Amino acid sequence: MEKISITVKIPALDNTYEFIVPNNMSIRNVQNLMIRILNSEYGIPDKSTDVMLFDMEDNTALRMECSFAQLGISDGAKLLLI
Repeated sequence: MEKISITVKIPALDNTYEFIVPNNMSIRNVQNLMIRILNSEYGIPDKSTDVMLFDMEDNTALRMECSFAQLGISDGAKLLLI
């Protein structure tokens, strides 16, 4: 399984975080994993279903059912989680 490194800016936490994620996992599953990690580290609510990931390069929302590979997102991508 190939993994990629992504940078995720989270305005609600006023910080940016690095994640290493499988490039063939759905955006929905990766997003849920990130939220669980942030919950355990920073206590943010882990029931956040209203969040979306955006590609900061072109400001598009990432489709939840697609994988990073399907969307052409590769190592070093900069994303926004709101």
